Amino acid sequence: MKTLFILLLFFTSLAAQAQNVKAHLSKGNQYYKQTQFDLAEAEYRKALQVEPGNQIAQYNLANALQKQKKYDPAAQVLENLYGSATDIKIKSPSAYNQGVAYTKQKNLEASIESYKKALRLNPDDRQARENLQKALSELKKKQEEEQKQQQKQQSNMSQKEAEQKLKLLQEKEKQLQQRLQNQNPQKGGGQSKDW
Repeated sequence: MKTLFILLLFFTSLAAQAQNVKAHLSKGNQYYKQTQFDLAEAEYRKALQVEPGNQIAQYNLANALQKQKKYDPAAQVLENLYGSATDIKIKSPSAYNQGVAYTKQKNLEASIESYKKALRLNPDDRQARENLQKALSELKKKQEEEQKQQQKQQSNMSQKEAEQKLKLLQEKEKQLQQRLQNQNPQKGGGQSKDW
């Protein structure tokens, strides 16, 4: 009888926790729809306090964080979710959204890897493919700009070197002319010619 009572209490407690998580998720979703992302974040965090492994709460939390431009924490939540998720319906969007977060942070290499992960899981994901192409294009432009900067610095360095060499040659020429002027009066006998 005691065992039955304890089991009943345990299952009642689990059911209450599950309802509590659903209530927090529902409230969070309402706040999210009303664009009150900070309140939605708080509700999703409450749901995760009750059930830390709840993947829907994690995914929704990451989305609420992104809407608040908190890209680094959002990417971290999505990375953890990607690593723990077994359902492709959670894993693929997690990788995609992580790519978006990294793109917003201008971390193109990481965003490219995230979009690739999303495409490996769902090769038909048109948005992931488009964003991958955009990120690759931006990375290429960035690399070309960096290369131009380096070439400019190198040409500036060679221009500076050329100016230094020119100054050195001018100094040597002045010294040579001074020596010649000092030598010329001695050769001529010191008398000027009168024509």
